Amino acid sequence: MGIREMETRAREDLRGEGHCGPRGWRAWRAPVWIRLLVVAMVTAGVIACAEWTAEAYRETVVYRQTVDCSAGTGSCVDLEEARVMDKAKVEGCTGSGSTRNCTSRYRLRIDEGRRIEWLDVSSETYNAAFRGIRAELRTWHDSVVGITVRSHTQTFPPPSDNSMRLGTAAVWLLLGLALWAGLSGSLSALVQPASVGWAFLTLPVVFLVDNALFGADVKKWLVTIALTVGVVGGTIGAQRHERLKRHRRATAAV
Repeated sequence: MGIREMETRAREDLRGEGHCGPRGWRAWRAPVWIRLLVVAMVTAGVIACAEWTAEAYRETVVYRQTVDCSAGTGSCVDLEEARVMDKAKVEGCTGSGSTRNCTSRYRLRIDEGRRIEWLDVSSETYNAAFRGIRAELRTWHDSVVGITVRSHTQTFPPPSDNSMRLGTAAVWLLLGLALWAGLSGSLSALVQPASVGWAFLTLPVVFLVDNALFGADVKKWLVTIALTVGVVGGTIGAQRHERLKRHRRATAAV
């Protein structure tokens, strides 16, 4: 390497355009063998997550078709007597001054006879309960899916519900990683508006799948559509802004 080349490399590094600067790191592109390895690993992950999601979906469908065990059917929801041992209200705050935001978390400590556990409940259930009062629990596959206290009933989603949503989100994110490895493989592509938009689309996609599989009212569909349109619109706007910035830089360089 000659002296002039060394000087040029040093100036590029100082401006952040060489391999030692941030722009240089962002311009790094993974070799083909690494990208192929990523695609292979992601494909295996997508298959595993898809199977996990499908199993969670089947369990959720079974749960939504269950009845009380008093009906004598095979798959049913058990009714158990329990007692409220304690209750707690946990408050958490963020920010300060005019930007201070506080949220409350309501919990009941339930004695089911065979175990004692804390349940996160709504404020209505929390207010209806007091120490020592009896409660009726609805359980399915050893998980609490409902509680009744003084004629007030609250239901909870089964664990398979959350598993299905997590599996859907994992499949979507892994597909995005596979697209990155197959089409680009550069670090700069991971922070481009399209990649960020793909990540932010995870929540709307989960809602869309959930609504399509189990149905939803008009309000849920409107919220899902609004989220989807907002993320897509924001991504398109960010892409246009990025192209405008590059055009201005190119014009200034000329």
